[in-house]
Amino acid sequence: MLSAARVVVLVLAVALLASLACTGERPPEPAAGAAPPVAPAAKVDGAGGAGAPAPNVTDLMPAFWAFWEQAEKKDPAEQVRLLKDVAIAPHREFYEKVIGVPSDDRLKKILETLTPAIPALRRIDGEFRAQLPAGFASFVAAYPDLDRALPIYAGPSLFTSSGQSRDFDGRTIVFYGLDVVAVVLSDVTNHLPDIHHEMFHAYHWQRNPEIAAAGRDAFEKTRKSPMYYDLWSEGLALYAVRHLDPDAPLALVLSSKALPDEGPKVLKRVAGELRQRLDVTNLDEVGDYFFFTPKRKDLPSRIAYYVGLRLVEEVGQGRSMEDLVTLGGKDLRAAIDAGLARLEKP
Repeated sequence: MLSAARVVVLVLAVALLASLACTGERPPEPAAGAAPPVAPAAKVDGAGGAGAPAPNVTDLMPAFWAFWEQAEKKDPAEQVRLLKDVAIAPHREFYEKVIGVPSDDRLKKILETLTPAIPALRRIDGEFRAQLPAGFASFVAAYPDLDRALPIYAGPSLFTSSGQSRDFDGRTIVFYGLDVVAVVLSDVTNHLPDIHHEMFHAYHWQRNPEIAAAGRDAFEKTRKSPMYYDLWSEGLALYAVRHLDPDAPLALVLSSKALPDEGPKVLKRVAGELRQRLDVTNLDEVGDYFFFTPKRKDLPSRIAYYVGLRLVEEVGQGRSMEDLVTLGGKDLRAAIDAGLARLEKP
């Protein structure tokens, strides 16, 4: 999940990250005494196979392509008008309540950045449409108590995020921002890890109200939730994806070509830092560990994702996924603290 606040800075500054590359790395073997929490996702092609559960998808891309067909040769002001009238208006409630419609100046900059990525967006749109049903079917096979009616939105997020779980009129939804993927992660062709990652967040929210409450204000400047919830939520989603998509390279799972190499070098130090800052609520401080464009330059970006994955692997030894999903309260914080203490040992 790319952060809402920092992705806009990232793309509008055109400080684009290097695209992901396959490393060929295989997931680690389960720790001694710990059974894999779920079976790997079934390899399903196309729509997920006959009889497979169908996702509840609102596809935002047809409205976007209708806009682009009219706007491609227009001047910037007219493009912004058409974007609002043709792409946003048909889904106004979603954009206003979940995404937030930016100013005309911001929309102009978004379109300037997105235009060179239109060919990638066309390819990704087709890939995602083909892979989403299979991703949903394989997730439900592993987690059959997932809400089958989970609303899923796929299309332009106006550079909000590549994917998030959010609240929409009191209902948990998942959205996938294909515009962000096209600009920041343009080389990705296997979208199943990202599909599974965001679905797992929604599932975690469904099963654990404490996690859901923390997640709903995660990107708010006025957030009250301590950072240990972010660390646990992202780490557990990555842990689930590693088992759902065992052939996916770690770089793809982490949405980072650098973290598989750079993460181990700073693991002990960052585990120690995070252990001292578990109760931090300030979004800027959280962003130093979670965002693609942190203010701190002495750490790899999104280092908390790597540490979170290793943390859950540590805490998860001997525990079932059911235990990990429902963990909360003082027991959750104590488990995180103890796991980080083990990770920071020399």
